[in-house]
Amino acid sequence: MYDRYTLTLKNDELALTLGVEVSGEYEPMYNAAPTKKLPIVTSSQNQKLSFFYWGLMANWSNNKAMSPKLFNLPIQSIQTKANYKRKLTTHRCLIPIDGFYVWKQVAKKKQIPYYFYFTDRRVFTVAGLWEENEDSDASFIMITKPANQILSDFYDSMPAILDASKSRKWLEMDEIDDLEELLSDEQSTELNSYTVSPKIRDIDMNDVSLIDQAPASDQHGNYTLFT
Repeated sequence: MYDRYTLTLKNDELALTLGVEVSGEYEPMYNAAPTKKLPIVTSSQNQKLSFFYWGLMANWSNNKAMSPKLFNLPIQSIQTKANYKRKLTTHRCLIPIDGFYVWKQVAKKKQIPYYFYFTDRRVFTVAGLWEENEDSDASFIMITKPANQILSDFYDSMPAILDASKSRKWLEMDEIDDLEELLSDEQSTELNSYTVSPKIRDIDMNDVSLIDQAPASDQHGNYTLFT
């Protein structure tokens, strides 16, 4: 599952990069996580950042852990479930990020956190869908697709990354076949990675040190030779 990412540009830098209005509500994020209110760009208001909760909050109860199904949406579900196919035509969004974290399973009870990013540290976008909720603020879900050769050693899926031209098309297209084809395009292989601290597990942490390279250690902070 993909449940952590970063967006580290300052307000004015992000506005220039995305070409949208960025309000004072925005602040750099080093540990974006489900249940947090995060910036996205919707197809219905594509000139500014909107701030929605990550995860289909209407389906989440505080007395249990949030299922990955509520914050990661496999492309296969869009192709087979009528509800998501309908949202594809009206409720698309872009999730701007500049890196994401992945846990690599190296033993039955050992996971090592890695940070993935592009060589030039550029901001990129991930395709998503959003929904309006009667009893709470709007929320969004991140679309995933089968992993490319880089991510396949870590997990069987990856975020549905869009380059600049595809990002614009994702917001402006309205034909389902065209949108599904856009999602199915081959994913970039330019991503780099390194190991980071398992402190990213604490969703209350939001510190630049979280993206610092760190010796490989498992989810409990125990150093390991596995990488």
